Amino acid sequence: MIACLLAFSTTALPQEPADSERSASNAAATTPKLVRIFTAQINLGEFQAPIPIQGGQRLVAQVNNGTIKGKGLSGTIKGGISVIDIINNGQTIVNAVRSFGSTTEGSPFLIEENGIGSQADNFARLVLSIGGSQANLANQFLFTEAALSADRRSVMTTAYQLLDR
Repeated sequence: MIACLLAFSTTALPQEPADSERSASNAAATTPKLVRIFTAQINLGEFQAPIPIQGGQRLVAQVNNGTIKGKGLSGTIKGGISVIDIINNGQTIVNAVRSFGSTTEGSPFLIEENGIGSQADNFARLVLSIGGSQANLANQFLFTEAALSADRRSVMTTAYQLLDR
């Protein structure tokens, strides 16, 4: 009985691929391609008084307006909210931005960004709810690179679409 269990256990274990098999499977992997779809200038209102949080402070400001320009999307930002957590003595910024507006075609949109980085460079996942001719962007993996201005009055964002080829 023990011999039967040993025989079963050794044959049931998955085998590691040989080095030649590993390199062949890695060679078949494709490098993702980034496509810039728009840049946005987001103008912020006055920040509320800082809210103390663990390790730093939370800043909340109204998104007053902005513009979106690009091959993939163009339009006007009409409003929203920006929440910025500044932690680790200002070394780390966690942001959440919700903004809404309409495209140049008149289709309404909602942009939701959640990211992390520094004041100079911040990366965020972008979720876009939109209709019209840009409706396909709602089902894509989008992310942004954003920079908060030194006076904290505006954010410049570049949005990218991640393509598998």
